Amino acid sequence: MKKQLFSVILGAGLLVAGGQVLADEAEEVISTKAELYDTTRLMEEVEYELTVDKIDKAILQDQYATERLKEAKAAIEDGDIESIDQLIKESQANTNQADADLTEAKSTDDDNDPEEVEEIENTLADRLEERIEELTALLEREDLPEQAKINISYVIEKLDNLKERAEQREELQAMLASGEITKEEYKSEMKKLAEKYKEEAKKDKEEALEREEERKEEVEEREEERQEEALEREEEGKEEAAEREKERQEKAKEREEEHREEARERKEEGREKAEEREEEHKDDEDNDNEEADED
Repeated sequence: MKKQLFSVILGAGLLVAGGQVLADEAEEVISTKAELYDTTRLMEEVEYELTVDKIDKAILQDQYATERLKEAKAAIEDGDIESIDQLIKESQANTNQADADLTEAKSTDDDNDPEEVEEIENTLADRLEERIEELTALLEREDLPEQAKINISYVIEKLDNLKERAEQREELQAMLASGEITKEEYKSEMKKLAEKYKEEAKKDKEEALEREEERKEEVEEREEERQEEALEREEEGKEEAAEREKERQEKAKEREEEHREEARERKEEGREKAEEREEEHKDDEDNDNEEADED
């Protein structure tokens, strides 16, 4: 385990993943909706798997927990309520894994400087307290749905439980220091705790992955529903437009027929008037002829 890695990651707040530096709190957090987000998460997984030292693994998981919480807070500001629960749950799962890795390191690794390990353990404990405080502050926000607050409260409770692990480790260390147990007994008991914590961390990760799959399915379902509704609205719009066009054509046809009827009526009236005038004209001629005959 390299103290330089500890200083870089915990001190500076930077994570080098596959050659890419992820920003600390002073820089912009990558949005969960960004195209590169899935890539950065994959790079985290690769980096963790390639890391051998358990202390280094614990440091990385702690950093991932911090990143997830930053992303959750950014999601709140962006109004992305759907991602908040998942990110907070993942942050808790990373914290759990960090603690499990730390416990396993203390049960198996004799190469690490005890003072340095204690320093790292204290730093991780401080980070845990900070995350609990940040999550507690989120509960005061009025723009969070009630269900989100319930989930945050659940995560806070889970994080609080991690403090008991530190007490168990301290108890074993005190027993070792006082001579109540041997070094081998200490490592054996610590290993039992590590196995227990690893199982809990594994369960947390599986639950987070299951929830993420459920969330993705829900998003896909909503998107399908949105598209179906859009198609229905488009189809309804076309039908309404077709009906309006049909009504327009029928009205135009009715108006045209009315115009033709009016034209026929005017023509008939003109013909009748012409016949009347012709009849009057003939009557006038007949009268004139009669008068001429009399003369």
